[in-house]
Amino acid sequence: MNRELYAEMYEMEQRHWWFAAKHRIVAGLLRRMLRPSSGGKARVADLGCGCGMMLHVLEHDYDVIGVDSSDQAIEFARQRGVRVVAGSFPEQIPLEKGAFDAVLMLDVLEHLDDDAAAVNSAAALLRPGGIIIATVPAYQWLWSKRDEHHHHRRRYAKARFRCLFGGPGLKLEMLSYLNTFLFPLAAAARLASKVFGSGAATTDLRVPPVPVNAILRQIFACEGPLLGRLPMPFGLSLAAAARRI
Repeated sequence: MNRELYAEMYEMEQRHWWFAAKHRIVAGLLRRMLRPSSGGKARVADLGCGCGMMLHVLEHDYDVIGVDSSDQAIEFARQRGVRVVAGSFPEQIPLEKGAFDAVLMLDVLEHLDDDAAAVNSAAALLRPGGIIIATVPAYQWLWSKRDEHHHHRRRYAKARFRCLFGGPGLKLEMLSYLNTFLFPLAAAARLASKVFGSGAATTDLRVPPVPVNAILRQIFACEGPLLGRLPMPFGLSLAAAARRI
């Protein structure tokens, strides 16, 4: 991504409803999916950790480390006091194989040419019984100028996303749409921007007024306990959890 997008992320992800709710959802899913660790804190790696806010959320309860290919992202993450190392996916992940209880790949795979190889590399980091949690943007027909500006390669159909976790040594335990309740409004806004040519190609996140921000955060975050338990027929994103067997 471009430098201004990392600056935007660093500024927004502590306050903007989308980031705050997503971090809450992932933390809850991690608590649900992790098997008990044999002594000490469970080890969690966040691949493509960006500016490190997810690591900051998790660091009290887990032994966390992040990997990112961007010097700018690593600089911002270190300002948060979290542990981050430089690496690229899928070939150069400087972490010990077979040593982690969980690996996160949150809105990372859509940036990569070889997303299947990246999932395989992530799986190699896991101990037996460890879990991968991944999220990606859904529906190619929602492609916008913002996808281009974020250097996305694709948005995902559910079938394609499922196939990424069908390799040997992995068992897909959860696959669901995400950000379902707000989908109609968001999809309508995306389509309108395409029709009327107003799709932003630069930084475009704004924190809504405090009451609106709080309501949107709560609406999105309440999907967390429902993931894998209640069918979500559509959503702006897809989420998956796959276990190493």
